[in-house]
Amino acid sequence: MENLLNPGLASTLLSPYDLQEGVASLSRGVFFKEASLDMTLSILTESAARMSGVERVSIWALNNGQQELRCLELYERSSARHSSGGALLASQYPAYFQALHNEGCIAADDPAQHPMTQELSTDYLQRHRVSAMLATPIHIRGDLQGVLCLEQVGPRQPWAAVHRLFAQAVANLVTLALVEYEAEQARTQARTANERLQAVFDASRDAMLLVDGESGIVLDANRQAESLFAYPRRLLIGRHQRALHPLAVADECALRFRQLVTGQSQSRVFTDIQRADGSVRAVEIATEVADVSAGRKLVLGIFRPI
Repeated sequence: MENLLNPGLASTLLSPYDLQEGVASLSRGVFFKEASLDMTLSILTESAARMSGVERVSIWALNNGQQELRCLELYERSSARHSSGGALLASQYPAYFQALHNEGCIAADDPAQHPMTQELSTDYLQRHRVSAMLATPIHIRGDLQGVLCLEQVGPRQPWAAVHRLFAQAVANLVTLALVEYEAEQARTQARTANERLQAVFDASRDAMLLVDGESGIVLDANRQAESLFAYPRRLLIGRHQRALHPLAVADECALRFRQLVTGQSQSRVFTDIQRADGSVRAVEIATEVADVSAGRKLVLGIFRPI
């Protein structure tokens, strides 16, 4: 089979064997994690057009409360042109939008006469000279998010079952690309939020320790905590909270910590801490307890020397 991005133009729809080979080749692609979303969608539309032999392949996303389909990516095979933009409104094409929600794949051999696409004939079909249309819904976590369109221009051939299977396979790859994009966006937002939190954590004038509520192990420490305890951050992290106090009060502090986590103690205590050099400092400790996933609790301790 010819190269994915340069197989040469086909004048007719490709054979079932070629389509199956094409899906396999696309599925083996490594671009999902390496390329941007725009690049991934461009690769998918261009490859789908060349592999299937259709003139136009486009990916549309539902927007504005599912009242608008906006074109994210369009590839036109004869001109080898990528573009985006353009929109279809549910208010103008209600039957088409309803069909995408209810009917699954729309295989219109003559879209001007097909009941689910004929309303497109007054504008969209004529403007782009579309003679046959195969519209496959794109779902993410069971919800309709858009549509993949394969469109013939000029002389047309009927859509066969294998073309519908091919379109569904490509739509599944689009779903994978969109899910990976969402995941990367979430990871980026989490990193940004963590960086902002760390900046606030470090900028505080008070010494702060973040402690696991179950184990009592220190998870993080800010610069002021390094100064107060005279330990570098890497040595504070991993210590048990009771080890931060003199032996004379360590057991009492451990008990108060457990009571604090279970809501049986006040969030403000006065006690002593022991620094790295063995010296003892009297401190006031204010605490906040936060519930995180699966019942896990984190304790933020704010230490102020007295």
